[in-house]
This record gives sequence, structure tokens and C-alpha cells, in this order.
Amino acid sequence: MRVVRQAVLLLRSELRQELRDFELLLSAGFFTLVLLAMFYLSFASLPVKHSLPAVPAMLWLTIAFVGVLTLTRAFDREREADTLRALLAAPVERLAIYLAKAALCLLVLMLCCLVLVPGLWLMFPGGAAFAEQPGQTALLVLLGCGGYVAVGTLFAAGLATGGGKNTLLFIILYPLTTPILLYALATTRALLDRHPDLPGFLGQMAALDLILFALAALL
Repeated sequence: MRVVRQAVLLLRSELRQELRDFELLLSAGFFTLVLLAMFYLSFASLPVKHSLPAVPAMLWLTIAFVGVLTLTRAFDREREADTLRALLAAPVERLAIYLAKAALCLLVLMLCCLVLVPGLWLMFPGGAAFAEQPGQTALLVLLGCGGYVAVGTLFAAGLATGGGKNTLLFIILYPLTTPILLYALATTRALLDRHPDLPGFLGQMAALDLILFALAALL
């Protein structure tokens, strides 16, 4: 409970700072809109049978790009003000720091998905299942973003004080998160195809998220 209390306090502090300038949210939201516009200009003329397999790729490519942008900026305040060392020296569990940063990144990604998922549904007929199954769609996006953030926050923290951290994070993050994104792609396709085993896919994604968060917490 001590770790949870510390994580909540750190997250509240992060949210207060974000609400002052909306730096993370505005940059991630703008990038999401740009990618949506590019996808629409490129693929809007596709027939339904061809747009159906393209929608999962557009969803998770956008989350991957917006996610790495969010993660590279998650520790910028601490790095620029040189406060990360002070935070590590304070009587705060390091797990609480990790959980607070992961929760912040996950919250930003989910807010971007509030624009991304309806945008894909409105722009492409293949995304109609998103509107027909809103609960499963929300759970799918939450689990996929959760697994991505679990890995990404760990490496963003490790590179927070290093030179060239943005380039290193790009190089490290995409290979490590490829299995998560591929599984999310397969689950999204199952949702769009109204596959009867969709709950099984979602359960496996939840188990994968728990494993990733447990490993990240230990590391």
C-alpha cells in the first residue's frame, strides 16, 4: 500500500504539471490527427474488403508512433531540471516512480485513442465493428497500450539521463514491443471479423500484460 500511495502522489504531481502546459497531450494528440489525415488520404479509396485488414495496422502503427513520442518526453522535465537524482535519493520506492510514469503514459495514449478509434471507424467502413462492440474495443486498446507502456516506460527510465536517449529508445523499443503489437494486431482482426474466440484473445493479452508489468517491476 505504501508503494501505491507514493505512485498516486507522484501521478497527481505529474498530472498537475501536465495540466499547466498540456505539453505531452497536445504533442501526442496533434501527431495522432496528422497520422489519421495521412491514412485517410492514402487509403480512403480502398474497397471494404481491402480496408478491413488495413484498419488494425493503422490503429497499432499510430499507437506505436505516438507511444514512442510520449515515452521520449515522459522524463524530459526530470532530465532538464536535473531532478531525477533528487527523486531517486528521496524516500520513494523506485517501483512507485515507474508506476506513476507508466500510468501517465498510458493515460495520454488512451486519450489519444479516444480520437483515433472513432476516427478509424468514421473514415473506413472496415472499422464498423469498433462501434458495434465498444466494450471489447476499449478493453483491447487498454490491454495493447498497457503492454506497450510496460516495456517502454522501463527503457525510457533507463535512458532518461543518457545522451542520445531519443535515438536509443527508438532503436531499442520497436524490436522489444513487436511481439506485443503483433498480438494486438491479431486480436484486433479477430474483433473486426466478429471471431467467437475474441474473449480468449483478450484473456491472453491480459496475461501477457501482467507478465510484462511483473518483469518491469522486478527490473
